[in-house]
Amino acid sequence: MRIHLWQSLKISMTIIGTTIGAGFASGREIWEFFGFYGEKSYMSILLSMLLFFLASIILLHISWKRGTKNYSEVLRYLLGKRMAKIFDWVVFFFLCSTAVVMIAGSGATFRQWKGDDAFTVGCWLMVLSVFVVLLFDIKGLMWMNTLLVPILLVILIMVCVQFNQSHPLQFQSTQVHSNLPAWPSAITYAAFNIISLLAVLSTMGSQIQHRLEIWFAGICSASCLAVMVLIYNFSLLKMKHLISQYEIPLFALIQELSPIWVLMITAVLWLAIYTTAISNVHGLVFRLADWIPWPRWLIACCSLLLLTPLSQVGFTQLVQFLYPLYGVLNLFILSAILLYPFTENRSV
Repeated sequence: MRIHLWQSLKISMTIIGTTIGAGFASGREIWEFFGFYGEKSYMSILLSMLLFFLASIILLHISWKRGTKNYSEVLRYLLGKRMAKIFDWVVFFFLCSTAVVMIAGSGATFRQWKGDDAFTVGCWLMVLSVFVVLLFDIKGLMWMNTLLVPILLVILIMVCVQFNQSHPLQFQSTQVHSNLPAWPSAITYAAFNIISLLAVLSTMGSQIQHRLEIWFAGICSASCLAVMVLIYNFSLLKMKHLISQYEIPLFALIQELSPIWVLMITAVLWLAIYTTAISNVHGLVFRLADWIPWPRWLIACCSLLLLTPLSQVGFTQLVQFLYPLYGVLNLFILSAILLYPFTENRSV
């Protein structure tokens, strides 16, 4: 059977696009999960990327081998029928709430530049942009990530490289909190992103023709993320004395650059929100398609119209309330995924 590396590359870009949300692109996730621990963060990053790699190939393997169409079917193989019914609703509400957060994040980005009146405009622009991509179903999702993710990665790496060239001697290898172990944060970070990954990769089985495509997608995505996180973390550590002054740590790296760079970074943040929003709504739509006998584009349209008014609660309030709520549940699902190879033959 022929191996389609281009198709595998598109899957890997989808994995990265699902992971690189606004929190990642802004540097806030990188600092809170890794940079906070100083020089110990590098081993923590590698551990987290290893867990990410394992989770990705296991989810793709289940979707390919079992022919799953949505995350609910994957949950049955991971948790058994009874537990899957409970976590089916957990994941469903996670995807709904995260989609609302991403829509609100788009509004917050526009408000940053144009004032409070632009919040609603930013929200509806996100809704329209997501809907257009989902009109093309899985292929639209994969092509959009294949187009946008390399742009995101290149711009972020350019920012980090330019910063390091202009600040070659400022790095000091010190630990911010040396008494705290860094490895729990690596596990938490992998779990933090696992539900969105589950929702997207559970629909990808039909796009895979050969087992090696799974390994290629996993290695490519984990490697790209690892390189990006390592470079980003190294840059942030140079400015650790200023990080507390910035809600978005990325702006600490571009404080000496021209306004054009600031505008580009703002665009990067919006695109990062966009790629994550597409993935989450995509997973939500494929689950709803089991319940509602409508075309998926119509389900996407109705879902977005129903979720958008909730974004008026505000981006910060939604993040502060919802993200900690899912922390423990994400760890449970990550554990089930990593243990799946040892329990694959159980009945469901």
